[in-house]
Amino acid sequence: MVVGSAVRDAVRPVRTVLGRGRRKVRAGRVLLRELRKLARKERQWRVPLRMRHPRFWLKGFLSRSAVLYDLQNTGHGKYVSDLQRLFRTKYMVHARLQDVINNKLTTHLLLRAMDVRSPELLGVYSRGAVHPFPQEGRIPIVVYLDRMAPGEKVFFKVLAGAEGKNIVAVEKVDAATVLANGEAMAPEQMKQLLGTHDRPFIVERGLAQHDVVGGLYPNTVNTVRVLTMLDVTNGNEPFIALAVQRIGCRRAEPSDNWSRGGLSSRIDLDTGELGSATRLPDSNVKEWFDAHPDTGAPINGVVLPYWQETRDLVMHAARVLSFMEYVGWDIVIGPDGPLVLEANINTGVNVLQSHQPLFADPRVRAYYAERGVRAAMDAEPPAVVVDEPV
Repeated sequence: MVVGSAVRDAVRPVRTVLGRGRRKVRAGRVLLRELRKLARKERQWRVPLRMRHPRFWLKGFLSRSAVLYDLQNTGHGKYVSDLQRLFRTKYMVHARLQDVINNKLTTHLLLRAMDVRSPELLGVYSRGAVHPFPQEGRIPIVVYLDRMAPGEKVFFKVLAGAEGKNIVAVEKVDAATVLANGEAMAPEQMKQLLGTHDRPFIVERGLAQHDVVGGLYPNTVNTVRVLTMLDVTNGNEPFIALAVQRIGCRRAEPSDNWSRGGLSSRIDLDTGELGSATRLPDSNVKEWFDAHPDTGAPINGVVLPYWQETRDLVMHAARVLSFMEYVGWDIVIGPDGPLVLEANINTGVNVLQSHQPLFADPRVRAYYAERGVRAAMDAEPPAVVVDEPV
């Protein structure tokens, strides 16, 4: 026993050193992987080298963000950087809880269980067939499309995905034709299209949006993005940090997604009135629009319908899901009120910060500091989290 104890005591420091070495290796791999993501995003902005802003790279900002936030004139201290979003804000919610929200199927089921108003879930598509909810059995996709009524709309969305990718908007035209993201095709062609994705989809009933919201741009569902977090200075009560109205355009169809070229207009939290809209810059100039650039429809000054109901819905969702303490909610305002379309844990911040830096709000700044994300003037270099999220 004495010998065994001595051996264990001798081996323990070696194991500790080896464990630290393995963690450092994993951290290095994570660092390289995430930095490659940033480099890809930098390259995706297709502008000449002379338009880039390498001096802001070391401060954690991509060149496009530097233009969007006008960092040359405003300074970077109050903005959450691209590097902070990559390494810190994505860990605000525990990874095991993120798994629930990152899956659109479990998000639907969770919202339904928590009495949060959300779109109707029609079923799950997998391997050529739809399992309709809450019925038994499977329906081959061609048969499912045949059974749709003329004019009926549904959305096929991959179970896990972001930035408006892998969404197929389907509308039944007649017995022989459907529209898939606006392209006419036969049901057999639609089957082939879904088959190219080789992954499951949820099937949602198409949503009607309020005429005021649809009037901003009629060819997409225009969603409200609301960021909620906990007020660590007031008993961890959830609050709304910022809210914007996302607006589709021709290059973003079939979604209103910001990263695909959609517009963002700040919402006055008290009145629901929209300000001027902007979008990710195509050059070194940030554009502002009082009216839609494609249609001329008014944006600035439009007052959203059901705004108080929208705020109430978001706050109800944030309270009943308070363990999801940092969420970007996507809201659709329909003819009879708002619904929660999606919840995003690692919400994009530039769609919000294009209007106001997040650190400008003392409550936001206090929450971020509590979770290890500090404004640039008092921040330490971001740590690489590998084993245990914040």
